Amino acid sequence: MPLCLSAVVALTLVSCDRTSKSQPATSQQDEPASSTPAPAFRNVVTRTEYVGDAPCAGCHVRETSAYKQHPMATSFHKWTRANRIETPLDTSLFHAPTGLRYSVVDDGTHLWQVEFLTGAGGKRLNELRRRVDYVMGSGHVALTYFTEENGRLFQLPLTWYREYGWDFSPGYQINNGRFDRLMPDRCISCHSSYPKPIQFLEGKYAEVRPGIGCERCHGPGALHVAERKAGTPRDGAFDKSIVNPARLPLERRLDVCEQCHVHTPVTVLREGNDNFSYIPSQPLRDFAAFFKVSGGIDIVSHADRLRQSACFIATRNTARPLECATCHDPHQPPPDRQTRNQPCLSCHAAVVLQQRLTRSASVADHTPTADCSSCHMPRVQVRPVLHGTFTDHWIRVTTRATPRPAPTQGFVGRPIQAYFARDQAGPVAAVYQRLGEIVYANRANNGRLLGEAAGLLDRALDKDTTFGEAHFLLGVAYQQMGRTDDAIRALEQSVRIDSNHPDRLRALASSYERAGRAPAEIDRLYQRALALQPALAWIRADYANFLQSLGQSAAAEKAYRAALAEQPSLASVWFNLGTLLTEENRQREASSAFREAVHLDPALAQALAPLLEIRTTGKIVSGVRTLQSPLLSLPVRDRGPRAARLTIATEMGKTGVEFVNVPAPGVIQILRPDGTLVRAMRSGDDGTLVWDMLTAAGNPIAGGLYSARVIGGANDATGRPPAPQVIYFGIARRVE
Repeated sequence: MPLCLSAVVALTLVSCDRTSKSQPATSQQDEPASSTPAPAFRNVVTRTEYVGDAPCAGCHVRETSAYKQHPMATSFHKWTRANRIETPLDTSLFHAPTGLRYSVVDDGTHLWQVEFLTGAGGKRLNELRRRVDYVMGSGHVALTYFTEENGRLFQLPLTWYREYGWDFSPGYQINNGRFDRLMPDRCISCHSSYPKPIQFLEGKYAEVRPGIGCERCHGPGALHVAERKAGTPRDGAFDKSIVNPARLPLERRLDVCEQCHVHTPVTVLREGNDNFSYIPSQPLRDFAAFFKVSGGIDIVSHADRLRQSACFIATRNTARPLECATCHDPHQPPPDRQTRNQPCLSCHAAVVLQQRLTRSASVADHTPTADCSSCHMPRVQVRPVLHGTFTDHWIRVTTRATPRPAPTQGFVGRPIQAYFARDQAGPVAAVYQRLGEIVYANRANNGRLLGEAAGLLDRALDKDTTFGEAHFLLGVAYQQMGRTDDAIRALEQSVRIDSNHPDRLRALASSYERAGRAPAEIDRLYQRALALQPALAWIRADYANFLQSLGQSAAAEKAYRAALAEQPSLASVWFNLGTLLTEENRQREASSAFREAVHLDPALAQALAPLLEIRTTGKIVSGVRTLQSPLLSLPVRDRGPRAARLTIATEMGKTGVEFVNVPAPGVIQILRPDGTLVRAMRSGDDGTLVWDMLTAAGNPIAGGLYSARVIGGANDATGRPPAPQVIYFGIARRVE
């Protein structure tokens, strides 16, 4: 799994305080000091284990029965024929950027998602299938699917939408993750209450539990279960052995819902937290910093939209405020229309409304049996979610003009805005603001913003010795920009703060490699990272790449095979193993490894057409040639005559490869599979560039899989630059 900024952040939660009935505010202010504090529940203040829902059902029969009727109870579950609701897919779906097609196959026992590549006459050149093991979603809007590989959960490319049928999962049409999109901890933390995570292994769990369970709102239950079984007397007016949300002040009750029912593009976890740290009754603002795109509103952020409502604002300080649980009581069956209208009619009696609206055309819509929410909380289409409509929880008269949000206080003019007041001003707020901007820039592929945010974060951190994760993300940002010395400085500080994080150790090792540091230093970092978590297959594969670059073939092969035993679907690792075996003249084994790599990812066929061999003496590349393809046939797509291409350099006196058809002015970035920058070069005005096969540090490039990212060309009619072109190539290196 490549190290990227999006892997250490997650989907977001926000909350939003409204200060005016006429105009919605844009950020949640901390509640006043006079607010009622939350009771000290003992399962929060002392370490308590999670036990799952089964122990709850024995005593709380009515609540359990009612909760099973809620969509939350089926938000995550194993796929079985008994719970299947999706319809068949009659025609395969085509993903034009990759040329891949996808279908859904029912073999009578299991459901499969199948990816295939077709050639002339519709012949399948490659086929890859993955079994549907888990389902995310209740099916009220959609169902998305996950497959399991050695305990890891990977999202599948197709989602079933209730109002449409089958289509690509959100985001796949833009960036096709195929079968490699690992389940983020943030997703499962809100859809499965609570899984048993394995330290440092995002997406792999010792146990996953179905649905959003009791402990998501009540906190860990082991203490409560033990005391109730033992008959321990209550320790006061009410039982404090487990969180009872009804006993919390309003803001803490809202936090319980808002942990999963508010969405913004960026979340940054507070230092020391992970995605499973939040426990109900704690202030959500102490768990994470949430950021939205400036001026943007996410309609799926139900709790945030509710906070904009005049109904919420008017009742906020009353004994019975309008809040999430007013209409969504998890201990009652889902409300029918008549029940759903009762909170509205308690303030807006139908008789009074008809009198007020006597001369209005809408008087007929305000009868005692009218459905209030259908007009005042309309269902709307949300752009990021294909074919899905959601109830807009901003309760209002929708025919009136919508006021524009007031600007957020604090870091005005920045691309993202903080929700919590604590993130709007001050040195600590500046750290989280810049972290959020780095994450946002990474997702938006905005190099200018990435550099700007990194510089601002560097200044905000100054001589800090406490924000280990901030120094780590700063180092990764500098790595992405190719600023190796700055990356090393930031990463060394993150490791000094806490050396028990494999991702930090691996990132520092990578920067040391790029800087040409002593191999013994780099080796120690990799060894330390893998000692902390041996199942980190992607770090073990990086270690194998490092060993291969040193010519330690036996150790590198052992590491490659150990990584593949842990995670067999790593196509780039199979490819790199193939280059190692080629260097060892073990052609039959190399062909087998290459065949598996191309089977897992047909795009890698391009890297074998042709496979390059470089010969080196010390730090000199003495020769480059193409090798005969190790596979008899390759599913290589025709990229067209004008696409950038890579060939052996033919210019007299130059040894290396030449890139042709490069847009001018253009930049070519040589990248490892994990995105690590090896070298960046500018093309000439004639659209060509000769690369001497050396890294930025001046060393011959090691064997393995690489890609060339070709950036450049004139903007289109909308002013947008053309999408980068990607060329895969493989290298076998022979030392003379």
